[in-house]
Amino acid sequence: MALRNKEIAVIGAGVVGLSTAISLQEEFPLATITVFADKFNDETLSSGAGGIFRPEINVYHDEERVKTWCKDSLSHFLDILKSSESSEAGIQLLSGYHLSSIFSDFKNDLVQELVPQWRLANAKELQLFPLPFKGGQFYTTPVIDCKYYLPWMKSKFERSGGKTVRQHISNLEEIPDNYSIIVNCAGLGAKDLLQDGMLTPVRGQTIVVKAPWIKNFYYADTVYIIPGKDYVTLGGIKDYGRWSMEIDLYQKQYIWDKCTQLLPSLKNAEILYDWVGLRPFRPSVRVDTSFVKLGDNYRLIVNNYGHGSHGVALSWGTAQDVKRMIRKIAMKENFTVSKL
Repeated sequence: MALRNKEIAVIGAGVVGLSTAISLQEEFPLATITVFADKFNDETLSSGAGGIFRPEINVYHDEERVKTWCKDSLSHFLDILKSSESSEAGIQLLSGYHLSSIFSDFKNDLVQELVPQWRLANAKELQLFPLPFKGGQFYTTPVIDCKYYLPWMKSKFERSGGKTVRQHISNLEEIPDNYSIIVNCAGLGAKDLLQDGMLTPVRGQTIVVKAPWIKNFYYADTVYIIPGKDYVTLGGIKDYGRWSMEIDLYQKQYIWDKCTQLLPSLKNAEILYDWVGLRPFRPSVRVDTSFVKLGDNYRLIVNNYGHGSHGVALSWGTAQDVKRMIRKIAMKENFTVSKL
């Protein structure tokens, strides 16, 4: 079975797609890698993400694999933070609180294990807030502003010889035959592309405000407040199975009321705009490979989608997993991808 592997196609230019394209570019510098997408930068779902590194263990059945994804992502973000490109990439190291009005002792074990600083909030800290909280966590973690991070990645990819094609891919056979490896990072688009009935939208809605005095992030029960580089995102909506892209005025008021109750100073913030996006939720993130016959040829299909609300946190980690799987298969199948 002859597989031409000098060219690799990546479908999708969100945070997962671009991370995957760059990872493959670094691993196979003599291969031609092309990103096919109908949306780039601010047009993508990723552009509206809060971008905080706050992973969950229950995104996949293999906990060790999830930990590897998270460790790889965190290491990548921390490396950028140490470099001169952290500002251009939109990555900050921020501290903040995760608060609960229900539980006095609640934890995210994965966050506790991985992030640079973590501790339980003490009673005096909880009293600083106007709302009654029973428990909380305080930790320091990277926050990735995708309005900067996505253009930074796209530019880095293109400077290193990567190609981008604006095209909606509705069928894998639309990828030209010279691409013997197709990496599917289509997010929610994979539902129709692969007829994946396990994939469903989780609608999110946010209010983006100008509030430069907000220097910490906050999670409190059902809402969050996350500073970007030059704006603050207020959110917390998770509508499972809802496809509407219209602003829900009830939800907007709910977000505003809850966030301003938590931080009353937000009442003085300038509202910049509202945002709606559909997260690609799947009971288990899909990162796998298979050989599929498309037309007259078999091609290697690699899936990397279904990250839900954890796309940013898992993006570099699952991209590294894709890289490792392709490298392993390439060695076994004697592919023609060149590696320096």
